[in-house]
Amino acid sequence: MVLNGSIQSCLDEGYPVFEDSRTIKELLAFMHAEELSCVPVCHKGRFSGIVHMAELEKAAEGSAKKLSELSFPVTPSTTADEHELVLFSRMGLFPEIIIPVIERESGDYIGVVHKERLFMRAVEVFHLSGDAMTLELEVPAFGLNVSEVIAVLEKNDATVLSFGSYHPSPEGESRVLSMRLQVHDAYHLVKTLEQYGYMIRYAAPLSGGDDEDLRQKALEFIRVMDL
Repeated sequence: MVLNGSIQSCLDEGYPVFEDSRTIKELLAFMHAEELSCVPVCHKGRFSGIVHMAELEKAAEGSAKKLSELSFPVTPSTTADEHELVLFSRMGLFPEIIIPVIERESGDYIGVVHKERLFMRAVEVFHLSGDAMTLELEVPAFGLNVSEVIAVLEKNDATVLSFGSYHPSPEGESRVLSMRLQVHDAYHLVKTLEQYGYMIRYAAPLSGGDDEDLRQKALEFIRVMDL
């Protein structure tokens, strides 16, 4: 069963893989022809490691002839049932453009997942592309319920598409709420939040129009506040 959001959903089972019974020269010729920088190697179907072009070229100058004669460093991997976003916490462990995927119990090689695909998945999940608004509010580190902030946003016709937070300084006296929003009138929303006393660190775009459009929005807001 394909688990929603798991590595299985973006698994590439067609990426080239070589058994270690093949020769170094065979793999080198293949990598040159296909313009590949790295390729997974298996021993009887079980993942052994990833070899790089530079390593193979150096090995080809020595006495070793088969891939099985090479020593492979321990290469981290993932399993098909791991969630795509959970894998991000270990992304620094994978220097290659591909991440090997193995069966959890047997260690059998299944395929690879491309780092680029994972990054694009994060873009999709957190709505980092498109015309959504990016809003950052600096709030106290303690004593504020995030639900209160979201309630204020929703009362002003804003929909929270994604949400995150971080501490802007090591002291941790405040935190920044970073959000992607779907909003009809971003300028009005920002001014309303300022009236509520929120400290806005960043907000863009404020208007999809030109400076005159923005000026008109400002005048409309002032008139409303004067009523």
